[in-house]
Amino acid sequence: MSKVTVEVKNNTLVLPTDAIEQLGWGESTKLSIKKDNGTAVLRPQELTEEDIADIACTYLVEYVGDATAVTKPIWKDGKWHMKVILSYQPETVVGHLTFTADGQLIETDSDSPAKMKGISL
Repeated sequence: MSKVTVEVKNNTLVLPTDAIEQLGWGESTKLSIKKDNGTAVLRPQELTEEDIADIACTYLVEYVGDATAVTKPIWKDGKWHMKVILSYQPETVVGHLTFTADGQLIETDSDSPAKMKGISL
């Protein structure tokens, strides 16, 4: 993608869907806009520990079940890492999740929902 035209309508910045997909931004991606010498720079906003924990819990409820929770996210090697535990038995680790700085799940570094549910394939 070399150039994208955007539009401001009703005080809302409108980006074409195909541009959003090409950039790899998901539904929960937060963006920051910075004006720099007359140029607007739009980039994914790095999320806080709390933001990442919320995204992880939403993922778990949707794909694993509501009996799971996450430990405090740890920022290491440019990624967010956390353990997945049973909410009613916090000492029981059932898996691990890894996210990018902007909140995208890194599937190759995370355990699958099936593994966290204890399902052998």
